[in-house]
Amino acid sequence: MIVVSEDEDESDSSPLLFLGQPVYESVLNINHDYRYLRMGYYVSAHAETYGVEVTPSCTEIMDAYRNPLLIEKARRHGLLAGNYSLITKPRDDLSGPVMLFAVNPFTNNSMKIVRSDRRLPGMIRKMSMDARFPVSLHPLLGEVHEIVQMFGESTFDEASKFTERFFKIFNIPICKLIVQIDDGDVILNHCEPALKKEVKWDIVHEKVHEIGMKKQHENSLLC
Repeated sequence: MIVVSEDEDESDSSPLLFLGQPVYESVLNINHDYRYLRMGYYVSAHAETYGVEVTPSCTEIMDAYRNPLLIEKARRHGLLAGNYSLITKPRDDLSGPVMLFAVNPFTNNSMKIVRSDRRLPGMIRKMSMDARFPVSLHPLLGEVHEIVQMFGESTFDEASKFTERFFKIFNIPICKLIVQIDDGDVILNHCEPALKKEVKWDIVHEKVHEIGMKKQHENSLLC
């Protein structure tokens, strides 16, 4: 297994070096940002062109980072997720308070919480880029939390079981989850890149070591 990471302490290869070489082994792609056409995405795409197993795959990345796909996949696997509506322009039947997420390949960390009905039309027009891209609208039901997920681990104890299930379903090593906590339930609303400084790299190192030891054990059984 080749570990490709921007964190030199845990890397067999830097992303730039990896992209210039052929790949013959499975790849663990560790990055804080896997968005489409960003470095984390290119690493997974490069591995897939050589037909090797890669975590996460390009399909897994798209499933997590496109809000409607995220919500539908979470529901399909029994993970509690918020209701949403896709809109491109203001409508008379829309009212706050709501959470808005841009659904386009250009906008990062796009969450906007709008509590005022008066501000809602203008925010929708802005986030849709004048109706060129959809916006995902979620009702605001509970306390909003931003949680950094690292191989299923989280520093937010109330969501530890939730992040563990998220990783098993989506296979994204590092990301930030936008959730609401309502009456004790953790409700998924969005997935976006974590900032590098937000990641607890000691947790990442521990998880990578565990995965490496497991791979070695599996290979020894095959020999």
